[in-house]
Amino acid sequence: MRVMEIPPFPRTIEIPDLENLLRIRLGNTTVMWPHQAIPLLGYMCHPNDETARDALVRTLWSWADASENVPPLAPDELRRIQTNWLRVADIFHVHCDLIGGRHQERRGGPSIGKAITLVEATTRSWGTGAANLWKLWGTYKDVAHLVTAATLICAEARNIFRDRPPGSSGLRATQIIPFQMAWLMPDFVLAVAMEFERHGLRIASPERKESALDPETLWRMPADINVVPFPLPIRKLRRQDKIILHNRRAGKRGRAKLKTR
Repeated sequence: MRVMEIPPFPRTIEIPDLENLLRIRLGNTTVMWPHQAIPLLGYMCHPNDETARDALVRTLWSWADASENVPPLAPDELRRIQTNWLRVADIFHVHCDLIGGRHQERRGGPSIGKAITLVEATTRSWGTGAANLWKLWGTYKDVAHLVTAATLICAEARNIFRDRPPGSSGLRATQIIPFQMAWLMPDFVLAVAMEFERHGLRIASPERKESALDPETLWRMPADINVVPFPLPIRKLRRQDKIILHNRRAGKRGRAKLKTR
């Protein structure tokens, strides 16, 4: 079992008012909890590469010390990471929706494969073929609960501030990205991620022997982090989504074909 090395918050943090929290935190670019935000982003960006993670943490500390609102990563690299996070968040949030709605119980229960089938069928953007989605899931699955939380918070912030920016000294619309959510609100990301983690570690049905998240390799939050879990919104599947799942063949994973010689 792997536990992230993130120090606890000095007091117990509970989030009763979502919109007020978003307006206060995104209304300026002050990093309120750098000792939690910086290691959190290290794990989220580089879950399986300790060398790259340590290098990013050092860069983030220099960014925080300079108090400058500039990207800590090269634009192309940050754009790639954000895109990967969005794909993984789509997969994992759909999986949690399947669990919450108790879908597919007669067909082995929810699974990552079924979630990927839905994402592939309902998303038309580049890079959402099944083979690539499986590849991204393999890379980020151990932080899927974290990147999904940051992505969900980002979507909510964009919705709330679509017509009313959070403040003249805060983030611009183009800066409301998952990376900034973890940078400015690590406590909120961790609070939401706790619930995603709980869903991901559940055995979805008696027929399944494993959970969606691997309990041995998952990057878990410290038990003493001092954050109260934030409840998840369970989205209802549309009629066309149910049809896609009904027509899905069991075991169809959409992996890239291996070349034979």
